Amino acid sequence: MTNLSDMHAEMIRQVSEERNREMAELMAEKRAEAKAAEEREKSALKQISSAGIDVAKLDGVNAAIAADSKKELEEIEAKLNQQSQEAAYSDEIANGTAILPTDATMLTPAWVGAFSDNAADDPLTDASDIGTQLVLPGGACKNYYNWASGAGSGNFGTGVGKIQSWIDFGFWFKPTQSRFYSIRPLFRFRGYYIVKADDGFFTSKFARVTVSAWTNVHQYNWKGWNHVDVLNKGDDNININKRFDDDRYTYNTYLLGANDWAYIRCTIGLWAYARGSGSYAKNDFSTGNANYLCVPHVHVV
Repeated sequence: MTNLSDMHAEMIRQVSEERNREMAELMAEKRAEAKAAEEREKSALKQISSAGIDVAKLDGVNAAIAADSKKELEEIEAKLNQQSQEAAYSDEIANGTAILPTDATMLTPAWVGAFSDNAADDPLTDASDIGTQLVLPGGACKNYYNWASGAGSGNFGTGVGKIQSWIDFGFWFKPTQSRFYSIRPLFRFRGYYIVKADDGFFTSKFARVTVSAWTNVHQYNWKGWNHVDVLNKGDDNININKRFDDDRYTYNTYLLGANDWAYIRCTIGLWAYARGSGSYAKNDFSTGNANYLCVPHVHVV
């Protein structure tokens, strides 16, 4: 294809189909894992009961922990939501042109799409529901969140809430020479995270949040993903809740051919995992006036 409009439509079709297929596979895997964990738990509970341990009492303890944790989380989220009403970090475009060569090119997004393995029938996870935009004037900032909550004791892999979300941004670039190019996206994060777990005797509780930045380029074929975790917090005994405001350039190099369009794909990944009652993990780049995600531009040198 030589027509950019046709190339764009075909590329977005391929990316969307790939992501939707991946999300469907992840949802199927989660259902299979939950079913297997339930079978392990049933078998183990029979052995525990035969040893004289009152399983009903353990269930009651977990229910009480969940109730107390819910109240605490409501207070934490109220505090963080209040903080999210006013920007705590500059929103100016940090284009860094002062340190770039004079022939550097700054690209703005042509497309953005969000994908998640959140299932409507899963009470332990949730995520924003936003559509794609095929043509953008630049900026492409989006409000997005996801969270996962645990349930029960967490033993044997039960009571797991986990969710993967991807926010894809697309850029077009036409090289003038055949050579290696430096691709430098600006990943912008304005939001907060919560990661909470309190493991104890007869339980297996854990929580983790991960925020990642990914870059790939397609010209004739995909060149390969480069990625970095910009946030990765998790433990079996943890209680962290704070804002995450950051501008992060990543540096990538790809060999491109002259005079043929290249598609630059920049992706923000949000992952949340929680196991056991009272465990909770949330990435919130949506609530309030100050919270959002975006890749406002890419420098090509």
